Amino acid sequence: MRKVKSPMRVPNTHWVIPDNHYLMAAPGVSAIDGKYPRNPTAYDPYRGAGEKLTTEEEEEKFDSGYGLVSKGTASPYLPFGAGRHRCIGPAPPDYTHPATMIYEWRKPEK
Repeated sequence: MRKVKSPMRVPNTHWVIPDNHYLMAAPGVSAIDGKYPRNPTAYDPYRGAGEKLTTEEEEEKFDSGYGLVSKGTASPYLPFGAGRHRCIGPAPPDYTHPATMIYEWRKPEK
C-alpha cells in the first residue's frame, strides 16, 4: 500500500486520486492481463518453465537480517508480494524439499 501525498491523475482517465488516500496493488490484474503470462485463462503447468518473467528494470536486493533477497518488484507475477515485508513463502522449499528427499532416501536393496 502507498499513501498518496498530492493529488494524482490516473493516466488516460478523468480520475484524480486525492491526497491522503491509499493505493494498493492488485497482483491478480497482471496475472490475467495476457501480456504476462500469455493466454492466462488456459491451464498450462509448464507456463513459466525456462522463461524469465521480468520487467526491464534491474532487480534490487536487500538484507532484512535473514540474508540477501530480491525485492521482487521486477516480476509481473507477485503471488508473494514485494518489497521489505514480502512473504517468506518462496524460500523454504529451496531447503525443505532437498532435506526431505535426503531424509526419506533409502539405499536400494539388491
